Amino acid sequence: MHRMNLGRSIRKVSIIKADGSGAIVLHKAKKSKKKKQSKQLQPMERGMRHMAEANLASAKSFSNSHKKSNRKKKDGWLRDLSKNFMTAQRKGSKKM
Repeated sequence: MHRMNLGRSIRKVSIIKADGSGAIVLHKAKKSKKKKQSKQLQPMERGMRHMAEANLASAKSFSNSHKKSNRKKKDGWLRDLSKNFMTAQRKGSKKM
């Protein structure tokens, strides 16, 4: 049987037999696990996640501009290295 795509609010879908002898369960939602983390470390974890996302945005921006410079001119990546690097750093700091 294929997996049903139901919303989060639906926990269980059952078919009840007409004679009342039982029910067939079609879908039963999985219980979500609680996040194991102490309250004191939550701000630090959030900050680390934001830093990781900012680094990812910076790296992606640098990679895209590097490829564009390389396509544009011969040795364009080297000519535009400082500009591309500063643009990527600015984008990353904005994301932070």
